[in-house]
Amino acid sequence: MNVSPDFSLPLRVIAPYFLTGAFFYTLSMGYLWFADPAVSAADMRLLAWTHAYMVGFVMSVIVGAMGQLCVVVGEVHHRYPALFVWIAPILGIGSMLLFAGFAFDPFWLIAGGGLIVAALGLFAWDLFLTVRRSRRRTAVIRSMQWSTFFLGIGLAVGIAMAGGYAGAWPIDPSRWLPLHLMTVFGGYVLLNVMGVSTVLLPMFGACERFSDNDHAFSFYAMIAAVAAMILSALLQTGWLEGISLGAALFSMLHYLRVVYRIFTSKKRRYADIWERSLTVAFIALVGCVGIGIYGYVTGDEKSVLTAFWLLMAGFIGFLITGHLYKIVPFLVWFERFAPRLDEEEVPMIHQLLPTRLADAQWGSALAGVAAIAVSLWLQSGWLWQAGAAMLFLSGVLLIAVIVKVLRYRV
Repeated sequence: MNVSPDFSLPLRVIAPYFLTGAFFYTLSMGYLWFADPAVSAADMRLLAWTHAYMVGFVMSVIVGAMGQLCVVVGEVHHRYPALFVWIAPILGIGSMLLFAGFAFDPFWLIAGGGLIVAALGLFAWDLFLTVRRSRRRTAVIRSMQWSTFFLGIGLAVGIAMAGGYAGAWPIDPSRWLPLHLMTVFGGYVLLNVMGVSTVLLPMFGACERFSDNDHAFSFYAMIAAVAAMILSALLQTGWLEGISLGAALFSMLHYLRVVYRIFTSKKRRYADIWERSLTVAFIALVGCVGIGIYGYVTGDEKSVLTAFWLLMAGFIGFLITGHLYKIVPFLVWFERFAPRLDEEEVPMIHQLLPTRLADAQWGSALAGVAAIAVSLWLQSGWLWQAGAAMLFLSGVLLIAVIVKVLRYRV
C-alpha cells in the first residue's frame, strides 16, 4: 500500500463528505423525537430515518473514505478525480429530498432517488475504472469490485421502489424491500467493511495483518447471500430467501471470528477512542445477531426492530464514527504537516483530535443507543425521548469534533 500525495485527493475535496455525513447523523438522530418505540417496520417515519441515516450519513462517509482508500490500496490514480467535487453536493441534496419524501410528501421521492442514483452512479463508475487499472488483487480490491456491482443493482431497485411509494408506477415496494436491503447493506456496506477491515484494523490497532484467505469465507458467503436474495426476489421463492439470510449470518459470524483474531494479536495495549468505538460496535453486532435470530424464528417484530437498531446505530454508527476519529486527523496531518516533517517540529496525528469532545460524543452516543434499544424492548416512551436527546447531542458533538480537526493549525 503506497500512502502518497500522488494518488490521494486533496483534503478540500474529501472534507465535504465527512461534514455531510456528520450533518445527516445529527438530522437522523434529531428526527427520532418524532417517532416512538411503537414504530412498525412499515412506518414511513422509520423509512425516513433509515434513508437519512444510511444514505446521508453512512454513504457520504463511505464514498469519501473509499475515494481516498481505493487509489492508495490500488496504487493507481483516479480515472475521473474531478467527479468527487460534484458527487458530495448531489448526494447531499438527494439525501435531503429522499428524507423529505418519506417524512412529508412522497412527491420528492423520485427526485431525491434520481439524484442519489446520479451521485452514487458517478462514484461507482470512477471506482470501477480506477480499480480496473490496478494490478493488485487483494481482498480490498475484490470487495470494491463486487460491492460496486451490487450497489448498481441496489440503486436500480431503490429508484423503482421510490416510484412505487410515490405512486408513479404500479409496483409493490414491499416485494422488493428484502432485495434492496441485501444488495445495498449486505452487498455494498458490509462487503466494503469486511474488505477495508483487512487494512484499517491492523494499521490503526497495531495488530497482526492476516492473510486475505482468512477473509475469504466471509467475503464469498456474503456474495452468495446477495446472489440468493436476487434469485429469491425474481423467482418469489421463500426458501431462497432463507438460504440468503443463512449465508449472510455465516458471513457475519466468520467476520467476527477474524476480527477477534486480529484484536487478540495486538502488539501494544492501549484503549483509545477508536478501539472503544469498535468494541461497542462489535458487541452491538453480536447482540444484533442473537436478538435477530430470535425475532426471525419467533416472528416477534419488536425483537427484529431491536436487532435492526443495534445493527444500524450500534454496529455501523460506532464503526464509522470510530474510524472518522482516525481518518480525518490523518488526512489533515498528511496534507498540512507531513510535507514540513523534515523542516520543523510538527504535531503528532493524535494531537489533532480534541479528546474531551470526542469522549463526550462517544459517551452520549453509547447512552443514546442503549436507551433506545431498551425502550424498544420495554416500549418505554420517556426512555426513547431520553435516548433521542443523547443521540442528537452526540451528533452536534461529532460535527464540532470534525470541524475542529479540519480547522487545526499550528
